[in-house]
Amino acid sequence: MTRQLRVGTRRSVLARTQTDHVLQLLKVIRPQLGIQIQTISTIGDQTTGPLPTSNPGLFTSTLETALLNHEIDFAVHSLKDLPIEQPEELVIAAICERHTAFDVLVTTSGLSLDDLPPDTTVGTSSLRRTAQLLAVRPDLSIAPLRGNIDTRVEKVLSGQLQAIVLAEAGLLRLGVSDRYMWRIPMDLMLPAPAQGALAVECRKNDLEIVRILESINCSVTWTATAAERTFLEVAGGGCSIPVAAYAEQINDEIHLSGEVRSLDGRRKIAVSGIGTNAMTLGKQLAQKAHQMGAREVLQRE
Repeated sequence: MTRQLRVGTRRSVLARTQTDHVLQLLKVIRPQLGIQIQTISTIGDQTTGPLPTSNPGLFTSTLETALLNHEIDFAVHSLKDLPIEQPEELVIAAICERHTAFDVLVTTSGLSLDDLPPDTTVGTSSLRRTAQLLAVRPDLSIAPLRGNIDTRVEKVLSGQLQAIVLAEAGLLRLGVSDRYMWRIPMDLMLPAPAQGALAVECRKNDLEIVRILESINCSVTWTATAAERTFLEVAGGGCSIPVAAYAEQINDEIHLSGEVRSLDGRRKIAVSGIGTNAMTLGKQLAQKAHQMGAREVLQRE
């Protein structure tokens, strides 16, 4: 390919860092490939107040519109932000290797959840994290948290908040010191489906670009996140609903855990299973969750 490709990314430091990571992977395989970065402000970036839960594509739809209008050739997303349904003309060509899916508690001294004093204020705008925190520590006060990662961490370091919860992957990508972090075990906080994974999206009919991007796909991460996102889709949730899922591929088997919670954390529907087909396993466990009452929990919320 002789023409220079254009990659679209959000303006935040984390988004640019994630895009740089994808470009480094591409340059290892295609060292002569020319790529121009175009930063794009999404609806989510422009929203200063609470994010509406009715719009699942707040951080991705603007990038997808740029793809459809041929303003860019591919886009880098946090996979957990991508709605299950995408425009018919677009395709996820690659999902990069996921190194961690954990959530972490950030405090000035790396305290655990048990170490937090009674009635501590914890910052998060995630309904899933809110429900999971309250299930473990119902005495906690939850405060909304917006802004880029640096801004969020600074709220803790400056004393505006006593603690916050963030995805470990983003903090590590930005080089935030782990002395501020306590990794929350997954039996306490199962992550959002596809948390920590990066997706690369392009136009379906740009076959040469699809082939180039497929060269950096991680089949293990692709399989695991396919199971997680299928569970999310069939369970009937979205990226803003208290649905969690995490899968691992071990040899030829996929191990998937999923859960649906009430917003107050008091009710939890948890399922787990092992299978050989990611989408089949995700669907089966979501259906099992419905049989256990998950649909009623989601409708009530």
